[in-house]
Amino acid sequence: MAVPNFPIDEAYLIGSWLESFFWGLYTLLFAMSMHTIYQKRKEGINKFTTCCLVLLYLLASGHMSLGLTRLIQGFIVYRDTIGPIAYFSSVWLRVNMAKDYLYITTMFTGDLVVVWRLYVVWGKNYWYALLPFLMCVSEFIVGYGAVSQWLLPHPDGPEMVRWGTAMFSISMATNVCVTAVIASRIWYVSMRTQRVMGVESSGRYNRVILLIVESGALISATKLTEFVLFRIAPGDGIGGLNAMYILYEIVPQITGIVPTMIIYAVNKGFTQRDNYYTSHKTTLAFATRSGTEPTAHTNTSLSAVVFAPSDLDMPSKKAAAEKARMTEKLQLKRSPESSLADEQV
Repeated sequence: MAVPNFPIDEAYLIGSWLESFFWGLYTLLFAMSMHTIYQKRKEGINKFTTCCLVLLYLLASGHMSLGLTRLIQGFIVYRDTIGPIAYFSSVWLRVNMAKDYLYITTMFTGDLVVVWRLYVVWGKNYWYALLPFLMCVSEFIVGYGAVSQWLLPHPDGPEMVRWGTAMFSISMATNVCVTAVIASRIWYVSMRTQRVMGVESSGRYNRVILLIVESGALISATKLTEFVLFRIAPGDGIGGLNAMYILYEIVPQITGIVPTMIIYAVNKGFTQRDNYYTSHKTTLAFATRSGTEPTAHTNTSLSAVVFAPSDLDMPSKKAAAEKARMTEKLQLKRSPESSLADEQV
C-alpha cells in the first residue's frame, strides 16, 4: 500500500499554527497555576516541581519562537531561492538543531516530573525511582546524540534514525510504565485504607487516580502516534508522509500543559489535596462536612494516606454512628509516633 504524500512545508505550517494555539492555552494555564502556588506560598513551595513548571514553560516558549523563525525563513527569506520544501527538509541547519535540542530537553524534563510523582507515591524511596530515572537519562543522551550527529564531518543518517527510535521508545515506555505503577500504588493504598479503617474511601481519592492515568494516557498516546509517524516518515523529507512534524511541533506544549494542569487541579481542590506536588508541609487531608476546613496532617505522602468519608455520603443516622466509631478508632490507634497517616505502606 502506497504511503500518501503530505508535503513537509504544509506539515510545518499546520503544526506551527497548532503550536501557537496550544501555547496560548498553556500560557493562560501556566499563569493560573503560578497564581495558585503564590497563594499557597505560606504553606511552603516544592522547589522541584515549581522549577520544572517554569522550565517547561520557558522551553515550550523557546520552541515556539524558533518555529516561528523557521516559518519566516522558509516561506519568506528563502522562498525565491531554495524554496520552502528544500528549506524545511534541511534539518541540519543550526536553527533547527537548536529547536531539536529544546524539544529533547522538554521531553526529558516532562518525564522527570512523572518520575518525581512515582518517587513521592512510594514514600520517597529512591530505589523505586532509580530505574525510571536512568531511563530518562538514557532518553536524554540518545536524543542529544541523534541531533549532534549533524555536527560530525560525515553524519550517518541511518545511525541517527536508530538513535531517534531509541529516544522515542524509551520516553514512551517510561510514561506508560511509571503511570501504571503510580495508579496501582494509589489504588492499593486506597483499598488498604478501606480495610484498616473499615470505611469506604473518599470519591476524591479516585479522582487522583483518574487524573494521573488520563494525563499519562494523553502523553503516551501522543508519543505513540508520533513514534509511528516517525517510523513511516521519509528520510529526506521531500516526498511521502511528513505528518510527524505536526505532532513534533505541539508535543512540547502538551508535555508542559499536562503537569501544569495537574498542579492547578490539585491546588484548586478538584481532587483530594496532595501538596507534594506543590508544598512539602501537607499532603492529603481528611474529608469534612461541607463548609468546613479539612484537617491536614503534616509530613505525609500519597503512600501513607488515609481518607475519611464525608458525612454527606451517608444517611444522617448512619453517618453519626460511623463518625463516632471512627473517632473512637482514631483515639485508640493514632499516636504521634504511629499514626496511619504516617504509616509507610
